[in-house]
Amino acid sequence: MSKVYNVRVYAMGKSQTLVLDDAVSSGMLKLTRRLDGVGRCKGIYDGFIGASGLKLLISLGIKYFPFDHYEDFIIACPNCHERIDDDMILTMYDKWLLGGNNISCNRMECGYRQADVDFLLDC
Repeated sequence: MSKVYNVRVYAMGKSQTLVLDDAVSSGMLKLTRRLDGVGRCKGIYDGFIGASGLKLLISLGIKYFPFDHYEDFIIACPNCHERIDDDMILTMYDKWLLGGNNISCNRMECGYRQADVDFLLDC
């Protein structure tokens, strides 16, 4: 049985919003919460998705952030390139999170960022 991942997915434009709405309609992404984004982020989709669905979103350039199965991902700050710590993950639904950011890195004064997430595709 393939893994199911709890993820937050970011729609960074109208075309990505349409793709994610289709993913929800088809059942590929089992939605638990959808929020309107702020600024460049048009929407945030929290939900569950299988590995094949996640690979499809990645191939389309859609950004995401995992909430479980961390062993299947490398999550790093896009500025200093260091792996993130748990306390760097944004959890409050404020302007930073709704704007498409998911971490606040304090290492090199990187600040609020959208983490670089690499899915280890062999998992």
